[in-house]
Amino acid sequence: MSERLRPQNFTNRLLDAGGAPSNAGGKVNSVKTDPSSKPASALPLKTVAEELAFLRKSFKDLVTAYASQIEAEITQLHSTVTAEAESKRKLPASRAHDLRDMLMLLRSLEIKPAKGRRRDLKKVENLVDELRMIADRWG
Repeated sequence: MSERLRPQNFTNRLLDAGGAPSNAGGKVNSVKTDPSSKPASALPLKTVAEELAFLRKSFKDLVTAYASQIEAEITQLHSTVTAEAESKRKLPASRAHDLRDMLMLLRSLEIKPAKGRRRDLKKVENLVDELRMIADRWG
């Protein structure tokens, strides 16, 4: 293919990519050098590694804080239910109904802790929220 038959945008793309059109036989010779490659010493490897270490620590702190919050809510619910059980006064019928609802919610929870899925964490969080709403009605 001769130079004058080659579309103009094709030639421009070759020149932009570092290739040089050749007149010999209408073929294009491209230079196979990677101008973007740099030695390892010029790359920010240490900085990226430091940022990854920071991310890991931040993630651990986040998970620990989240787990502490959920555990505190579960402990508070446990204390509330235990206090009701140890109470000497007669409980209203609505309280018995609430306790049955709580028991059904607790027994219906299906999670797989070994898999460590976010959706299981969300299920636990939603369950604790529902239980808290029921317990909050007790006054």
